[in-house]
Amino acid sequence: MIDCVKRRAMLGTLACASFFTALPAHAQSGFPEKTVTVVVPFAPGGSFDVIARQLAVGLGKVWKQPVVIDNRSGAGGNLGAQAVIKAKPDGYTLLFWGDGVLTNPLLYSDPPFDAIRDIAGVALVATTPQVLVSNSQSSIKTMSDVVKSTQPLNYGTAGNGTPGHLAAELMRREGANQLSHIPYRGGSPALTDLLGGQIQLVSTGLPATLPFIRSGRVHPIAVTSKERLEILPDVSTVGETIKGYEVDTWFGMMAPQGTPLEIRTKIASDIKQILASPQLKKQLAEGGFLVRTSTPTELEQKMVEDLAFWKEQVTKSGARAE
Repeated sequence: MIDCVKRRAMLGTLACASFFTALPAHAQSGFPEKTVTVVVPFAPGGSFDVIARQLAVGLGKVWKQPVVIDNRSGAGGNLGAQAVIKAKPDGYTLLFWGDGVLTNPLLYSDPPFDAIRDIAGVALVATTPQVLVSNSQSSIKTMSDVVKSTQPLNYGTAGNGTPGHLAAELMRREGANQLSHIPYRGGSPALTDLLGGQIQLVSTGLPATLPFIRSGRVHPIAVTSKERLEILPDVSTVGETIKGYEVDTWFGMMAPQGTPLEIRTKIASDIKQILASPQLKKQLAEGGFLVRTSTPTELEQKMVEDLAFWKEQVTKSGARAE
């Protein structure tokens, strides 16, 4: 299991390497010539939506064409992804999601799509870890407390098969035996019950919990990234207690399969240019994101490797769509 995590981390490093690709003249000057639509498969206001809108503003300035956000929520993101899959593969319809595009179909006995077959990579944008938190009044303060607990520890997540669920189940299988999953319909109700004392822990994405951590309402036990974060230097990693553990999740731009590589490469190059802004990097970092860019090919390689990792997590966790 841990070897699988290590291999995934190694490829993630490759996928996050800096790049600059020379483009054919027609790709540089011919695209885009009209409005580009970015489908976000969730309701407005969430992490994916916020970053997508920041990218849309930047791309609109670079391209001198409108870039509009189309929020298509439903089925945990699958409805938006399916809308993109059915779109014309010409670069004018894009999908902004993350590794949920790999995990969500795995939760169904009849998967609605195959991300590797149906979706083309454009660019990695950012990574963010999951974080395990407790109520600030709880005696559970460290990952060692979680591992050594002799009492059941009910942990809430944003739902079955979410990264927070799969990350915590990997903790459970690697030694945190008392963890017991309580799925919610979103991270907010899970955090509400944590604050109310109905559950002992919450495992979810860092961006959703940062306001609660900064206000002191919840206590960060550990992050799932390989290394500690600059914005939370005193918070340990899970791997400091469970050796070899690492789970990072990513945000990225994708397109319908068949979208020409030269168009995807141009979009990736322009996204890299936008993300080079120190102001935007700082803004994203303060929100719990670490900027990571890639070429389309590197993102597709990462998707293939990550699919193997997440498939193993879903299978071993027994997660199914709610």
